[in-house]
Order: sequence, then structure tokens, then C-alpha cells
Amino acid sequence: MPALKILLLTDFSNLSKVAIDFGLKMAEQLDAEITILHGVRIDGVPKSNLRWKRIEKEVIKIAQEEGDKLLKSLKGKSKRPLKFVAAPVHTMADAVTKYTHKNLTNLVIMGSQGASNLKMARMGGTTVSVIDKSLSPVLAIPESATFKGFKHAVYASDLKNIQKELDTILPFAKIFDSHVHMVHVAKQKDAELEKAKAAAIEKVAKMRYPKIDFQILVDDDIPLAIDQYIKDTKSEVLITFTHELNLFEKLFSLSVTRKLAYRARTPLFAFKRRK
Repeated sequence: MPALKILLLTDFSNLSKVAIDFGLKMAEQLDAEITILHGVRIDGVPKSNLRWKRIEKEVIKIAQEEGDKLLKSLKGKSKRPLKFVAAPVHTMADAVTKYTHKNLTNLVIMGSQGASNLKMARMGGTTVSVIDKSLSPVLAIPESATFKGFKHAVYASDLKNIQKELDTILPFAKIFDSHVHMVHVAKQKDAELEKAKAAAIEKVAKMRYPKIDFQILVDDDIPLAIDQYIKDTKSEVLITFTHELNLFEKLFSLSVTRKLAYRARTPLFAFKRRK
């Protein structure tokens, strides 16, 4: 079986160092190869300008030198293969999209910082942008996180694609021997919810993985309820599945995954929903 490919994002900040440390420790258990990507952003000058091209080349050279220093500092921290790539970008999300289109990538790991309500309303934030654009799963690491395994994982489900989503989650759960706490948050109970609950229990039973439990919570504030459930189960990671936003969702930021990403309190493992 070929080694897994992990892409670690860095801007050389303290937050990205936390994510790198987390990713290196995780990679040891996954037997993975790691590429550290730094996006070099230079805006404002037409790209046809020869002087621009010289400046861009020089800045990338400087970034590569910083990357080489970073790799040297990480030598004693990991036995896994490491390499560094500096690339010109418009946004980090674009850099991830371009890289993962050209290179097999099983997982993207990056630092994640909380955002104010104003920033949320504007749909800002690098983490959310990368989650939206990346074809590979994204693991977003808050600044307070340290890797200690994933003994407990919360899987937030909308009960629509349980079979496919558990098929995606369980290989990950088996590697880390994780107890998967599957949860669905509804604003109210009704006959339709009871029917969906019965179907979910049946599908979970068919997976034949002994470490899954399933809970339905009733709460008006879905992200807050999930946050509390993570605390109650003492889980080290939250697993969600994203979908393509429609115009209404984009305007009013109604995606639960994106709201949870803005909170940045627990490592968030965001998978693209398979059609």
C-alpha cells in the first residue's frame, strides 16, 4: 500500500507551527509522507511586467530558504519523509487547489483561528476558504491543540448520507482506535425525525464497528450544541462533511461546518461530501 500524502500549510506563524507539530505526530501513526506548502503572495503589479517576475522569483527564493531552515529544525521531530514547496499564489485556497490538482493528496492540515461575528458575516477566513475549495479532506488545528491521538471523535451528521460518510470515517477511526460519537442536532422532534433516527440506527448497526454510538440532540443553536457534546464526550476531533453552498447559504453563512470552523476550539476534520 503506497504511503499516504499529507499537505501541511505554513505561513511561518506560531499558529502554523502548532499545526505542523500536530501533523508530524499524526503522520507517524499514519506512515505518511509530508509536503509543507507556503504560499507567496505578491499583488498589485501586472504579471507581464518583467520587473514583477524578477521580484516574484526573488521572494520565492527567500521563502524557499526559510523553508529549508524549517525542514532542518524539524529533522529530529519526525522520521517521515519531508519536503518544502514555495509557490506564488493569490490566496492560500487557490494554492491548495492547484497543488492538489497536480499532486495526490490524502489530507490537508492547517492552523485555524477563530473569527469575530463581523468576519463570519463577510464569509472571510483562510480556513473556511480552504475547506470550500479543497478536493482533499482538511484538518483544521486550533492554536491550543496538541496531538494525543483521537480516542474519541464526534461525527456531526445531517442523517442524509450516513452509509457513504461512515465508509469514509471508519478507516480513519480504525487506525486510531477511535470511539465515534455520531450526533444529529435538530431544532424540534417530529415524526419525520423519528423515522430518520430509526433508519440511522439500522445503518450504524450494519457497519459492524463496535465503537459507535448515536445520539439526537434537540437545540436551536446547532454549533453550540455540538460544542457542548464535544466537551461531554471529551472528544479530540470533530468530523463533518461539507457540500456546495447555494447562493442563499453563501449570502447568509448558513453552513454548520463553516460556523464550526470559525469557532476554532477543537480540531475540525472536514470531508467533501461524495455524490
